Amino acid sequence: MEQQQYHYTENSGSVKKPENRFLRIWGPVLIKWGVGMGVSMLAMMIYMPDASRSAGLAAEAAEELMRYATPIEGIAAFLTIPILLVMFHQDTIKEKLLGLAANKKASLWKYAAILVMTAAMTLGLNNLIELGGLMKVSEEYEDTMNSLYAAPFPMQILCLGILIPICEELVFRGLMFRRLRQGGTFMAAALYSSFVFGFLHVNMVQMLYGFILGFTFCYLYEKYGSVKAPVFAHIVSNILSVVLTEFHAMEWMSAKPIRIGTITVACASAASAMYVLIQRIEEQPRKMDITV
Repeated sequence: MEQQQYHYTENSGSVKKPENRFLRIWGPVLIKWGVGMGVSMLAMMIYMPDASRSAGLAAEAAEELMRYATPIEGIAAFLTIPILLVMFHQDTIKEKLLGLAANKKASLWKYAAILVMTAAMTLGLNNLIELGGLMKVSEEYEDTMNSLYAAPFPMQILCLGILIPICEELVFRGLMFRRLRQGGTFMAAALYSSFVFGFLHVNMVQMLYGFILGFTFCYLYEKYGSVKAPVFAHIVSNILSVVLTEFHAMEWMSAKPIRIGTITVACASAASAMYVLIQRIEEQPRKMDITV
């Protein structure tokens, strides 16, 4: 994965004024955060309009709204996605005008490897968290999971399994990683965006979990040449987590150490095999036909 250096110039040949790098990299994150805050505040005002008059009422309203964390985050993601798609499309146009070569797009049938690898990684990581007792160590993680999975199952599938993954992939891979990648190496861009992705999950368990999956999603974006790859992987991961929780699969697996141990080893083997297949995908940039 070679370093790609891109130089932005006007069509006339004059040097373009440099963009604010902070806003370029962090702008999508700030937009997502702003929309999320706006939706949360609106929900609080609707649910408890007098909460702003008293700190006690505000705290009570915030705690009560935690029960509705899933629909609130789903609505915020739904409102943010169109904005992010416009930004993503603008980046694509800019790259074409500048003659920047995009990586080849992998064939559709190769997405089967993403399905198997992501499912195996998700199940394996959840098992390791269970085996390591990390859920009990982080009270914040346990509270967050209880809040998110308190919603009805169909709402969890829609919000946690579809809307939120699409929104987060556009922010952290489609925009942040892609923009960092334009001026640097894959490793630097992937580490930076994955660290931010994990850090913003707040609690230590989700930070580690988010960093590992975030780096994997960057790798898939690089190899498959399309943001559809990490979006698909993220959706698979989240839906699987929702299903495992809904049907108490973790309790069943952890009931017997040999059972959860065997499943974890099988997951590691499956994920490794799919990684070998994905590694063989040729991601060299394709030539672009530029028409200005």
